[in-house]
Amino acid sequence: MITKEDLHSYVEIERKEIIKRGDDFFQCAELGFCEVQTSKKIIDLLVDWGVPYQKDVALTGIIATIGQENGYHIAVVADMDALPKKDGSGTIHSCGHSIQTTIALTVLKALLDSNVLAQTDCKVSFFFTPAEEFIDFEYRDGLIAQGKVEFRSGKQNMIALGCFDGVDCVLSAHANGEVDTKFDVGSTLAGFMAKKAVFVGRAAHSGVAPHIGRNALHGATLAMSGISFLKDQFAPDKGLRLNPVLAECGGSVNVIPQQTVLETYVRANDNETLLEACEKVDLCLTHCAKALELDCVITNTVGYLPLRQSNKINSIVKENMLQFCSPEEIMENPVSGASGDVGDLSFLIPTVQFGFSGISGRFHDDSFQISDLENCYINAAKVMLGIVYDMVKEKNNRVLTSNYKEKKEEYLSFIRKNS
Repeated sequence: MITKEDLHSYVEIERKEIIKRGDDFFQCAELGFCEVQTSKKIIDLLVDWGVPYQKDVALTGIIATIGQENGYHIAVVADMDALPKKDGSGTIHSCGHSIQTTIALTVLKALLDSNVLAQTDCKVSFFFTPAEEFIDFEYRDGLIAQGKVEFRSGKQNMIALGCFDGVDCVLSAHANGEVDTKFDVGSTLAGFMAKKAVFVGRAAHSGVAPHIGRNALHGATLAMSGISFLKDQFAPDKGLRLNPVLAECGGSVNVIPQQTVLETYVRANDNETLLEACEKVDLCLTHCAKALELDCVITNTVGYLPLRQSNKINSIVKENMLQFCSPEEIMENPVSGASGDVGDLSFLIPTVQFGFSGISGRFHDDSFQISDLENCYINAAKVMLGIVYDMVKEKNNRVLTSNYKEKKEEYLSFIRKNS
């Protein structure tokens, strides 16, 4: 009978190779739906290890499954994409997705080498997902227009393709910032909707007859003030974030602006708050325009849903973290204003995403560095392995999805309506 400690020993055997692999993926930074070399590196490893896989899923994604074909189904999910460098010189893994990929491959190899799943009725699928960062809209919208993908996000496309049908739970991990703790458990991620409001007025000569014009910039400015007041209508724990910007001001110094574009994300910690805030923002935009005799055309683009984690699975997560740190080194239930498409999975399937420290510099910045290789690559992988082990070995630890078909239909209807 293989023990959890036996399983961890397979990580130790591969220690040098894991760290080398992590650096290799960190250096291979590619934007969403462009992860060609990253995918090739993953596939080369899967071929070498004799693991069956699907490739080109949602353009560049990969799914590899090991274990019993019809058993309890665990998904280990890892992002692959990177971000543009701020100095414009290329790309960088400044959100740590290369670490996720490395952790997932480490867990896969340990499960494979130990053959522990043969002693269970379970299978584990590894989802290497593209395009988590919500950026590069022109390129992604071009892919949508060509029919190559349906949505801007990798996981959203994988959900629509049915890749997660039959999955019972989702396990994921993500690097956190420069903190004094080693891990975090039970964190939230905000959901968000992207809004674009085009205010349309009437141009006029600003010196000769400004009164016959209708200033679109005034409408957008008034709306920005109104939106700032909306924040006071929501409790702090709702996580509402509204920071509109003027994307286009229009006009020139001697012309009353005929068109002005305001853009904003609406972020919130739960779906109810997100939808309520979106409705109030729309009312603010619309009525500020009407007050100044302007037209306002609002376009919504769905972002990601809030992350809501499984408490039951997170109790297992914490137990496994405590093998590598003290209770004081675990941050519990942190609230984040960031967003991720793992939130969409959590709407459908019991999901966890634990955090691990070991990063210096700032996220989404060229200063990002992996400073604690032990915690990022070794400890985090062992925690993930321990979670899988506890769930496959003890049926009472297993969490099942409910009403998946109905939730998926509701979800796809929502994002198709707002995409």
